[in-house]
Formats: sequence, C-alpha cells, structure tokens
Amino acid sequence: MSDNATKTVSAVFETREAADYAIEHLVQQHGLNRADIFAEPQGDQNTAGNRVSGGDANKGDMPSQPALQGGIKVSVDAAQDGADFVRTTFQEMGGQDITSR
Repeated sequence: MSDNATKTVSAVFETREAADYAIEHLVQQHGLNRADIFAEPQGDQNTAGNRVSGGDANKGDMPSQPALQGGIKVSVDAAQDGADFVRTTFQEMGGQDITSR
C-alpha cells in the first residue's frame, strides 16, 4: 500500500514470541490482511529478539542458543483511519518505539 490513504505503523518487540502474538492479534482479532504486516530484525543482523522466549526456549535436553541480536520490528500498512487502533494494539501487546509515517 503506498497511496496517501495509508499509514505505516511500526513497533519494536523484545522477543519473537511477542512479535508473533501482536501479528496474530491484528490478523485474527482485527481482520488485518497478513500481507500488510511485516516482521524484520531491528538491526542489521538476524535475531530472535533480545531474550529467549516461546519456541526459542530450551524444551528439554537440547541446548537452545537463538540469535539474540536486538528486537523484532513489526510494521503494518493500515488505512489512515485504522492507524490509531494499530498503534493502540502495539502498545497493549508490549511494543516499544512506536512510530507512524
């Protein structure tokens, strides 16, 4: 989406698990199109977040060493009138450094 009627709202999440929850909440509870939601490392390196969580946590005898190189940035292309609820959802789900453009 790149017309004037859309906004991109972004937030940084501490863990991959938190980012996944935020994405699923937007898709399942608010009906956003998954194709309009993007997740990427906050920095230049691949990362699973700032701390181990969810599927990255050790589940038994296998050691778990996920790449912890920074937060996960989630961005949503939303209609201009929906940008506020995306921002609010990010806040409720633990997002930080929330921006919109």
